[in-house]
Formats: sequence, structure tokens, C-alpha cells
Amino acid sequence: MKILHLDTNHPLLIHQLNDLGYTNDEDYTSSKQEIEAKIHLYDGFIIRSRFSIDKNFLEKATNLKFIGRVGAGLENIDCDFAASKNIQLIAAPEGNAVVSIL
Repeated sequence: MKILHLDTNHPLLIHQLNDLGYTNDEDYTSSKQEIEAKIHLYDGFIIRSRFSIDKNFLEKATNLKFIGRVGAGLENIDCDFAASKNIQLIAAPEGNAVVSIL
């Protein structure tokens, strides 16, 4: 399975996905149009808030199985259209929570 990382994140994420056997490509600088031209090559991608994931983008992602959103919300993703394409949405809703240890 091939994953495209569109925003920088903690290196542990890529290391752990590599350990699970995934192929991880990183592209933190290409325009949305450049990403749209190659998104069909990927089974999933990881994004924070670099750009919105709209219907037009998702129509080009013909092999997409999941979108990983590193962050609290999915407001930058057309969730209804993704669901209609059977694309799983994965988010970290509590990822920014402050945890105190007593």
C-alpha cells in the first residue's frame, strides 16, 4: 500500500508505517494541481491543513482507500463525497488535548 504525506508530521508516523510494510512518499511542496496529477497512484494520504480536499480532488484519487488527517477536525475534507467513494476518514480528534499526570 502506498501512502502520500502532504504535510510534515512527527517522523515516528512514517517510521511506524514503514515498519508495517507501507510505502511512504513525501511531497510537502507541490501545488494542489501537481498532487491531483499523481494522487491516483496512492492508496492513502496524510494531511493536516495544507489545502482542501474537495470533490474534484477526490474524483482524481481513483485508488484512494483512506485519508489520514493529523489534527482535530475534518472541516477541510468533503466528507460526504469521500464516504460516497468508500474512502475511510481517519482523524485525531483528541490529538491536541492537554494531558496531566498526577
